[in-house]
Amino acid sequence: MGTPFLLERYRRDRRNLLEFLFSEGLIRAPSRTSIDLAGLDLDSISADYVLDCLESGEEFDPSEATRRYFDGLKYPIMLNSSSTNSYYFVSEPEISGSPPRRAAPRLSSGMKITTNGTSSQVAKHDNLIGRDVGISGESRTKGVATADEPSRLLEDKDILSLGLPGLSTGISDDEIRETAYEVLLACLFCGGKVHFPEEMKKEKKTNFLKGLRSKREGLSSFPVPEDSHSDFLDIIRVQMEISEATNAFIRKGSRLSNLREMNEQIDVPCISLNLISVLYKLDFPSERLRMQWQRRQANILEELLGSVNMDSKMRETLQILLRKLRSIEEKVSDVYDGFFEILSLIKRYASKLSSMPGKYGFQSKAYYRTASYQFNIKLYEKLLYSVFDILEDGKILEEADEMLEVYEFTWSTLGITQKLHNVLYAWVLFQQFIKTGEFLLLKLAVLEMQKVLSHKNDEGTEEAYISSLICSVESYGSKRFLCLVDAIFFKIYLWCCYQLEDYHLHFAQEKSAIFGSVVNLAVLTQTTSADECAENKYFGSMAGNIPEWKLFHFFIVKSIQAAFKRACSLAENQSSVELKHPLAIVAHELKQVAEKEYTAFYPVLCQKYPKSGKLAFILLHLLYGERLKPFLEGLTHLSESVKEVLAASNTLELCLAHKLSSIYGDNVDSSATKYVHPYQISHYCAPLVLQWIHAQHDNILEWTKRAVEIEDWEPLSSQQRQAKSAVEVFRIVEETVDQFFSSNLPMDIIHLRSLLIGIVRSLEAYLLHIVNQQVDVTMLYPSTPALTRYAESIYPFMKKKFVQLTTLEEKMTFQLNTLTGPKLCVKLNTLHYIRDQLDTLEDTIKHSWNLVQSGFGLADYFSRISNGKSSVDVNVNLSACNGSVDELFALFDNVRRGAVTTSKMMLDFIGPRVIFWDMRDSFLFSLYRSSVNSARLEIFIPLLDQVLDRICDLIIDELRDQVVLKIFQASMDGFIWVLLDGGPSRAFSEADVPLMQEDLAMLKELFIANGQGLPFDVVEKEARLARQILDLFALKADTIIEMLVSASEQTAYHLKPTTGGRSCANDAQTLLRVLCHKKDGSASEFLKMHYQLPKSSDYDDIPSKEERTSTSPILSDIFRGAASGRRHPCDVGAAGRRRPTHPPPVPTFLSNSHCRHQCEETSKY
Repeated sequence: MGTPFLLERYRRDRRNLLEFLFSEGLIRAPSRTSIDLAGLDLDSISADYVLDCLESGEEFDPSEATRRYFDGLKYPIMLNSSSTNSYYFVSEPEISGSPPRRAAPRLSSGMKITTNGTSSQVAKHDNLIGRDVGISGESRTKGVATADEPSRLLEDKDILSLGLPGLSTGISDDEIRETAYEVLLACLFCGGKVHFPEEMKKEKKTNFLKGLRSKREGLSSFPVPEDSHSDFLDIIRVQMEISEATNAFIRKGSRLSNLREMNEQIDVPCISLNLISVLYKLDFPSERLRMQWQRRQANILEELLGSVNMDSKMRETLQILLRKLRSIEEKVSDVYDGFFEILSLIKRYASKLSSMPGKYGFQSKAYYRTASYQFNIKLYEKLLYSVFDILEDGKILEEADEMLEVYEFTWSTLGITQKLHNVLYAWVLFQQFIKTGEFLLLKLAVLEMQKVLSHKNDEGTEEAYISSLICSVESYGSKRFLCLVDAIFFKIYLWCCYQLEDYHLHFAQEKSAIFGSVVNLAVLTQTTSADECAENKYFGSMAGNIPEWKLFHFFIVKSIQAAFKRACSLAENQSSVELKHPLAIVAHELKQVAEKEYTAFYPVLCQKYPKSGKLAFILLHLLYGERLKPFLEGLTHLSESVKEVLAASNTLELCLAHKLSSIYGDNVDSSATKYVHPYQISHYCAPLVLQWIHAQHDNILEWTKRAVEIEDWEPLSSQQRQAKSAVEVFRIVEETVDQFFSSNLPMDIIHLRSLLIGIVRSLEAYLLHIVNQQVDVTMLYPSTPALTRYAESIYPFMKKKFVQLTTLEEKMTFQLNTLTGPKLCVKLNTLHYIRDQLDTLEDTIKHSWNLVQSGFGLADYFSRISNGKSSVDVNVNLSACNGSVDELFALFDNVRRGAVTTSKMMLDFIGPRVIFWDMRDSFLFSLYRSSVNSARLEIFIPLLDQVLDRICDLIIDELRDQVVLKIFQASMDGFIWVLLDGGPSRAFSEADVPLMQEDLAMLKELFIANGQGLPFDVVEKEARLARQILDLFALKADTIIEMLVSASEQTAYHLKPTTGGRSCANDAQTLLRVLCHKKDGSASEFLKMHYQLPKSSDYDDIPSKEERTSTSPILSDIFRGAASGRRHPCDVGAAGRRRPTHPPPVPTFLSNSHCRHQCEETSKY
């Protein structure tokens, strides 16, 4: 931000604060009256004095405040900083000579450094002034330090300075502003556009905010008459920060002067001299203000009159007159009779100069247009700056157009033409845009510049005049002398170059609209070819000979290079902090640069330079590739840092390929392809990725074995009923899959196959562990008691025979005890969870692989364009790859089949486990023992109900019906076992059949559960065999014997029975056992006569607790000839359900001697 802007901001803020303090009544007025702000010059009172009055509560004295202010001007300004103190000299350093060579004396440690009130106050205000903020919101100082801009731009201390000739008298910015207001009032009064009344009514405004009343009341919405321009003077006064006291005596001077009676063109010296001649001491609110004003007028006259090439004697005389004019304190003729003589001599000089012949076709009396053009231009700039709202620097007043029309009355006095107005207004708008960043100002500046370019000169007269307005500008290490219009164009162009040579730094993502306007402004103001800026080291032939293309080619190359250097510098600083490799950080930063280039800058640049995207993305690829190549050549193993670099590099290359492909496809100029060098990440990392996958195989397998070995097969929670080991295994697998696909490394189908093999190996090991924990289901079934015929015991106290049982091994017993019903439920849930997770995992891998394959064509994009190939072959390879991937996932089918088989094994085991092992005492060994009435099924039902409730709480809904069905099937098998293989202690009469049928119905109702359990038809189907066997017990013994004989004849001459299991209740095995357990004398006689079976009263089949886990070979000894052909109760029949195991049917060819032999073998036990 330039010095004028800082002074303007400081002055406005200072005035606002003082007005607030006075208007709020915080400062005590003399005699407790209110302070009249209209008669108080806030710019000429000491802020330190006001603050002292506020703090101490003393009364405010305006004269003391003014005295303190001017006394403070005699001291140098000092700024305090953290390191040292800075002083501003009152005198000019150039005149003072070189500084002393000796070292400054050191201050003693006890010395206290103090500053006067004025300097400290200035320091405080200076701290409120911010840095020059660029478009992106960052300070320009910061941008210079990080962007590595060209040194030629950095050497310009003020890139926005026009280089107008300096003012020899050192007139301040405030004095120029007040002079511009005086000139405006004089021109309006002289032109008859403003009429001042004789008696000026005192306005009752107390602060400058009321000066904007016309804006808030919508004054501009009403038509303004041609002779009513004075309506805007109040707004202009406030905008130009002219106090009401100053405005009062300026208006009075304009009214009393004779400018309106002059029939010739007025100029600035004429205005100053007329004002000096008509204003007296009483017209000013204070003597100090009058002296300041009179000195300012003398300086103006010296500036304008002294610029003429006159002889030394005349110049010396003029300086003496002006010196006397400055020293005169009052115009009282009887005391200072020389005042009017001095004034008359100065007027004579001014009139002589103004009557000199005009140049460039202008009329006479227009000498000061060219002789003092720099002063006139500064005056007009001050007028133009007043169109900006002083409350909001970035806003233009609603009355701006009317104000500009008013300012046209000053054109003839200040030498302004339409073209000069447009270019100066564009310059003012542009500077205000730089100050505020308001986009509308930039758009208006562009429009004004377009008007300048479209302006037609009047037969060369105006062009010659404008060419005489010379400015001195420095750039590219040399000084140039340009006319005012060219200087403004050149300065704006230099600023655009400064921004566009690093547009990635200066324009944020949301500033794309501003970027577009700056690009248009650079095109409008282009005065230097790209060849003069720098050599195009990269892709110079792409731009051809089109100047505009070469210019933006230069901008893109410089900005990309600057962004790359910033990324490298950032990586060096952050790599040690973030513990990342610098190349990985650089790649990440360049990817963001590419995204920003594609979304924000390319849509604008491609309109000016169609190859802009191609240049930017290929250059990014090239610059990073130069850094990456040495790293790739030194790779030996896939460490974490190497993985980060490879992944980031591959991501960057895919990103750049995607941007280029989406814009240009495969149509890349041959002039750029020679700079394309693919990174070939896949060539370097393919073996390293495969090595990493193999290491993950062992890691997953080790974790799987560890998890399953310590598994206790308890549910994870009430909602998650699977084992925690399965969750852990899939967590490890998913983490590996995520690492595989999130690595952003190029991969092919070999890597995917190796990954799937590792997953399958781990899951198969998990399933194998579950299978190895299983026990053969045959171990669950109790020993089959000896076949006997019913007979009442004649001697109840006779010692009975016992069956010798074989005890199970301790290891087998331990395994059976660990396979409880709840644990089996958890295992079934886990197997189902494995199948579900496997499906999810497959979908996830396929989706991730498809995403990887979507970039398959981009992976070798740079290779294709460097070799001139098309993308047709890529599509063919992609289709073939997709077919091979579908075949790879068949590996998961092996795991699915293994899980299904293991689940079936569990289901076949859980029913017999519950009935034949857990409940053998309460069910198998207790039901109907000795008599039906004393051991009914109703005792067993509550226990079974509790078991079902527990299992239903543990098993998932998808498996509940299957598990319950298996338990029901085992219940039917156990019920049939009691009826047919219950041993010598179980014998049933025809009267017992209704009771047993009731028990069967009770058992079925338990599993139907009022429609909430198993389906009715399924229960009836499974209970059909038990119902048929009960019906056999209801038949007469003779009928059953006839059925047995008939069934035996059907199996005649069959040495081995069929292996399909008992398909009905009418086979020989079932009928024989019904006769053995039928409480009937004829049945007993038949069995004694034909089978020589022993009496049931001779045996005791109640086993001890240890013997209940044993097996017996009795049944196999009796039916040894057919033992190899029978099926176990777990076996599946033709109908797909489990059937109880019983001896095979006895063939009719068995002789009595053969039966007798079997009985003798039995009697041995």
